[in-house]
Order: sequence, then structure tokens, then C-alpha cells
Amino acid sequence: MNSPLEQLTGELALRPLIISILDWAAVGLLLYLAFQLVRQTRTVWLIRGFLILSGAFFLSNLLGLTTLNFILDKILIGVAVAIPVIFQPELRRFLEQLGRGEIFSLLRPDRSPDFEQTALDQLLEAVRDLSEERIGALIVLEKSPIDERLLQDPGDTMDAVLSKSLLLTIFYPKTRLHDGAVLIRNWRVEAASVILPMSTQIPARQLGTRHRAAMGITEQTDALCVVVSEETGSISLAERGKLQRPLSVEQLAETLHRRYRRAETTSVFQIPALGDWTRKFFPASSSQSGNSE
Repeated sequence: MNSPLEQLTGELALRPLIISILDWAAVGLLLYLAFQLVRQTRTVWLIRGFLILSGAFFLSNLLGLTTLNFILDKILIGVAVAIPVIFQPELRRFLEQLGRGEIFSLLRPDRSPDFEQTALDQLLEAVRDLSEERIGALIVLEKSPIDERLLQDPGDTMDAVLSKSLLLTIFYPKTRLHDGAVLIRNWRVEAASVILPMSTQIPARQLGTRHRAAMGITEQTDALCVVVSEETGSISLAERGKLQRPLSVEQLAETLHRRYRRAETTSVFQIPALGDWTRKFFPASSSQSGNSE
């Protein structure tokens, strides 16, 4: 049996190891939160580009390529200075969640496909009714976070559950929010009465302001934009500054399903949510809790 002195010596020897473990665990948690914040966005490609530049810089230094090393050094300095500007939407979102005490919401499991399917069905039903009643509508489906500086007016924040009745209420001509676009983020209605940037392209004569706005926002972002014409009730889908029109509701549904299935299968730096790790390491307990619910 160890003496109290030996036990105390062992505890002192273990303390630096425990602190080191806690230190690395905290760093790992911060990296996990950062990647959860930027995953499936164009920011990931910016990070990859920065890592490639850094690798090229160290490689040129190792091989003695002085001119290339000098150029890459200046580029990396410029990129480091520009990081707060490049990552402004992500940093703002991080600080907002931290201030509201919602930062650990990034550790929650991703929304289930059933949730997304339900939200998409609600959207398509609303578009069908808007088209039949010839009520003009402009709906932006955000993929990567949209920089608010691109918007002429960010509109009124809602953060509401996406539903058919809510969309019909917003676009009803006598409501105060019917002018402008609705911004859909993470399959929730993030904002209404959003004023989008106009495209510099000159569309066909029968196309109006909504179509130009849809082309404008999709020229500058990777968002999709659904347009319902107030004059004819025709449905259009804008992507990368191009309009697909006219579309039936069935064609729109097929296109949106195809786009989002492709986005799920081609996402980069896919990081499992905390619940996924739990199910991997504790399959029995996870399955039991799921059945009990």
C-alpha cells in the first residue's frame, strides 16, 4: 500500500498531464465549433486555399526558391490582414451565438432529412397557391451565408418555422411585408421584406423587377431564388444569374430535390455531429434511447 507521501507525489506528477489533456481538449472543441460554423459553405474552400498557400510557402523556403518564397510571404501577409473581412459573416454569427448563449447549439445533431423534406413540401405548396392566385413572390434559398452588405435592405428578422400559411401571409398584397424577398436559412424563414441587389443584365421584356432581383442575388452568391410572377403566375428559378422558366411546381420540386441531394453528397470537410459520435461508440445505448422515444 502506498504511503500518503507517495500518493501526493503521484498526484503532483499527474497534474501537468491532466492540464495538458484539458488544454488540448479545449483546443479540439474550439476547432470543432469553428468547422461546424463554416462547414458546407464556400468558406471551407477559402480555408483550403489558405492551407495550400501556406504549404507552398514552406516548400519554397525548404527548396530555396527565394523569389517565389518572397511573393508567397507577401500574399500570406495580405490574406492574414484580410481574414476579418473575408470571414465577417461567420465571425458575426459566432459572436451572436456566443452572446445569446447558443454557441453549443453547434454541437447538436444536424436537422433530419424529414425536417428538410417537410419544409420543402411546405414551400412547394405555397408556391403552387401563389402561382394559382397570381400573387407575386420572391423566395431566396440560402446555401452559404449571404453577406448583408450585398443586400440593399436586410428586411425584418423573423427566424420563424417555414410553413405554407406563413409564406402566403407574407406575400398577401395587403400586408406590410409583401414587398421584397423572403430569405430562407437552414429551412427557416430568416427575414422578410428583404431588398435584393438588381442584376446588370437586361432580361426579357415580359420580366419585371422580381426577376432582375433574383438574377442579381444569384449572380453574387450561390443561393437559389424562386420567383412567382404577379402578372402571369408563372414560376421561375434563378441560379448563378440565369433564369429557368417557365416551370411547373413538379419541375421546380424535381430541380430543388436534385440540387439539395447533390449538395449533401458533395459537401467538403463533413464533420459528424456529437450525437453521431455517440451512436458510433455506444450503438446499444443509442438504439435503446431511440426506441424508447
